Amino acid sequence: MVKEVRAVMNMRGISGYFNFRQASPFDVTQLSVNLANLRELVGPYHVHNFPVPSVRSGQCSNDNVGGHYNPFAVDTTSETYPVGPGSTHDKYETGDLGGKHMSLSGRSTFQMTFTDFSLPLFGQNSVVGRSVVIHLVNGERYACASIGYPGAVTVASATCGCALVGLVQ
Repeated sequence: MVKEVRAVMNMRGISGYFNFRQASPFDVTQLSVNLANLRELVGPYHVHNFPVPSVRSGQCSNDNVGGHYNPFAVDTTSETYPVGPGSTHDKYETGDLGGKHMSLSGRSTFQMTFTDFSLPLFGQNSVVGRSVVIHLVNGERYACASIGYPGAVTVASATCGCALVGLVQ
């Protein structure tokens, strides 16, 4: 059962997407990044804890999207925390996409596909429903988008006051 989700970026002039695809809970995740109009302003990018709220100010703030997604409490202050790509993915925060793969620094556009060994779309540590935040080179949050299913999402609700037999598809 393949799972594919996307964060569509359209903020502060930056446009594009982060596409996440995982064939099963036992497979690696393919991360495709396609961004335009970066204007050489940005660098790191991460998955953050919560989705972007639709109507609040400061959408990318810590109050709204939380910190970097780090379900295994990897110590980023440790002298053994990797600086840039090159280490095994379990050594990084789950959400440290730029650290694991490649920074956006010095680029106007960015198009690349990565294989990630620790970015699940299934289970309790899934990144589905969280957000991607692009930071300025100095670390300040700059643009963000929620990670969700492409297309319309159908929400259903049922209230029953008696025995129920049926099928939901």
